[in-house]
Amino acid sequence: MDILAEGISDDAKYRTYIRNITMNKGLLQSTAKDGEKQSVYETYYNYEEPVKKAAGHRILALNRGEDEKILTVKVAAPTEQIVLKAVIQDSYSRLIAPSVDREIRSELTDKAQEGAIRVFGKNLEQLLMQPPIAGKVVLGWDPAFRTGCKLAVVDSTGKVLDTVVIFPTAPQNK
Repeated sequence: MDILAEGISDDAKYRTYIRNITMNKGLLQSTAKDGEKQSVYETYYNYEEPVKKAAGHRILALNRGEDEKILTVKVAAPTEQIVLKAVIQDSYSRLIAPSVDREIRSELTDKAQEGAIRVFGKNLEQLLMQPPIAGKVVLGWDPAFRTGCKLAVVDSTGKVLDTVVIFPTAPQNK
């Protein structure tokens, strides 16, 4: 039975089927660890939602709660649609389910982090595109010896007027 379970676990067709059905019909679940009292993760002490509808910010919050050892998080697959025989049951519960759980959680985390980075980037771009000092023309200076000093002139509206690299010091050949 172990040999068959390993073979099933290594078969790409089974893994793809199980991964797809878990992604589409599985549930993301979390519970509080024993003895947990009030915390910022209280919303997730007895939480469940479909995997395919899980929002990035909730995934990141669940991951933080798990990292801080406050929550237990898992992906509950629709096992009644996956398990057909005892060998498949063994392969699924012992080998495939933990692996698919990790794969899905990793993919969800990657997507959530990419989304968070995009939002941060948009917010940062709005801040950076504001005039540095309202109503004033500004010269910015980024000093560097080896690669040269970078200068930029920004007008009172935040528009970049000119940029240049200068080398105000003699080259150092040590």
